[in-house]
Amino acid sequence: MAFTRSSLGGLRWTRDLDITGDVSAIKTHEPGHKRCGLHDVPAWARPLLAGARAHHRLATHPTGDGVFTPVMIAEARHLRAHAERLPQLTLAVPGSILAP
Repeated sequence: MAFTRSSLGGLRWTRDLDITGDVSAIKTHEPGHKRCGLHDVPAWARPLLAGARAHHRLATHPTGDGVFTPVMIAEARHLRAHAERLPQLTLAVPGSILAP
């Protein structure tokens, strides 16, 4: 979500109980819970978040699944299906310097 500036991982672990009843605040989680955050939900985003929550409550899913898990799974499938059409990354330096 744009207004939280959270990573995909932070959204992955967001559960229904991390959203206030009036959809005015949302808590996001980070691995190890070192940078979890509580965010105000802007008025324009509340109907969208309420819809995501309603969908989550009505859909069949494993216990403990996050509210946004189905979206992330669908996006991953889409990226895998169209990977050959994605632009190729060309680095001016060797990729080995990016990770130890």
